[in-house]
Amino acid sequence: MESINQQVWQAMRSDPAIMQDMQRGLINMRALAKFLIDKYELRASLDAVISSIRRFPMPAAAEEERVLRAIFKDSVVGTTNNIACVTIAHPPSEVIPKLAGLALQNIRLVTGIDEVKVLVKNSAADRVSKSFKNTEVVPNLSEISVIVAEKAVKTKGVMARMASEIALAGINVHELLVCPPQFLIYVAEKDIVKAHERVLSLTE
Repeated sequence: MESINQQVWQAMRSDPAIMQDMQRGLINMRALAKFLIDKYELRASLDAVISSIRRFPMPAAAEEERVLRAIFKDSVVGTTNNIACVTIAHPPSEVIPKLAGLALQNIRLVTGIDEVKVLVKNSAADRVSKSFKNTEVVPNLSEISVIVAEKAVKTKGVMARMASEIALAGINVHELLVCPPQFLIYVAEKDIVKAHERVLSLTE
C-alpha cells in the first residue's frame, strides 16, 4: 500500500495547475491539503497531508518541468478538422483486409482484441460503416498532431502532460494515438480552438 507521502505527491504531480502554482509560491498549504483530502479521499489527517506537501521534492519537479518544456519548445503542432471515428466490433484480422480494399486516404487505426477504431475524414465514414456490421460512428472530431523531438520517446510524462493541459481547459479527449515522435489527439470540433491553444502553450 502506498504511503501518504506517495499518495499526496502523486496527486500533486497529476495536476499541472497545482505544480505551476507551487513553483510560483502561490499555494496555501492548508487549503491545498484540504483540497487533496476531499478530491482524492485521502485517509490521513490534515496535518499529515500538510507535512507531505512540505516534503514534496520541488527541485526535482522543477527539473522535470524544465525538461518537458525543452521537448515541447521545438515541437511541430498542426490541426485537421472534419474527422470521424468509426468503431467496428470485429477482430482486426477480419477488418484490416477489408479496409485495404476501400483504398482510404489518411487513415488512422487503433486495434483491440475484438474491435477496431478507424479515424477518417467525415466524408469517408459512411463507406467504412456500410462495409461492416456492428459499427458506431462519432463524426465531427478534430485532430491535433504534435511531433516532438526524438528524445521524447525516452522522457516520462510527455503524453500525460498534453492530456493534462487539455483536461485543465475542461475538454474531453476522444482518442489519443501515440506513434513516437508523433502524438495524435482527437477532440470535438467545437473544442479544437481551445485545445489547440492549450497544446501551443506548452511550446512557449
